[in-house]
Amino acid sequence: MGLLTSLLSWLFFQTIYGIIGVAAVVYLISRALRKVSPRLPEPAVLAGLVFVVGLATLPSIPRYQFQRETLAKIEGTEWLRVVSKAKWGSVTEPLTWVNAPLGSVTVVMPNPPTRGSFRQVTMRYEEEPSVSLVEADCAQFSITYAQPDKTGVFRHATPSPVKMSTQEKSWFCEDDWSREEQASRREYLQQQSGRGRP
Repeated sequence: MGLLTSLLSWLFFQTIYGIIGVAAVVYLISRALRKVSPRLPEPAVLAGLVFVVGLATLPSIPRYQFQRETLAKIEGTEWLRVVSKAKWGSVTEPLTWVNAPLGSVTVVMPNPPTRGSFRQVTMRYEEEPSVSLVEADCAQFSITYAQPDKTGVFRHATPSPVKMSTQEKSWFCEDDWSREEQASRREYLQQQSGRGRP
């Protein structure tokens, strides 16, 4: 089933062959219907219209699916905060010219039990999520990042704390994180108690 879904997704969203197939079916159906009702529009006109509409919309659908799924993951999650959003489309996809979908979202969440420790996740369209552990020192305005290696072990991306950028100060130091910290602590304790059960 997964292979069939992947194949259909490739056919319709990454090639024009699926759209041509749909237009061909519309052409054959409208040709048959025109024999019954001659007042119907020319089959070629209907098929051409379906092809143009399909070409303008179908390739963009995965972008809007990414937006819907990403927002569904983060909506109502008390222990994280969206710190950055970017919308983008493609010059070859006219639908995105009118309503550009979300292409990238960065969320930050406290990483209990250590205060000043955060987890930063950036989700981008057609890319694997990028995860970093962040140690933010708001007294010194310095910051350290750790990222997972190939085995999943977090290793420091910066050998020693570096000076925070204006954006990093805004994200980690200028806002009150107490609500997210409390929610994150509750979630952390629930996970820990769940692990302790036989």
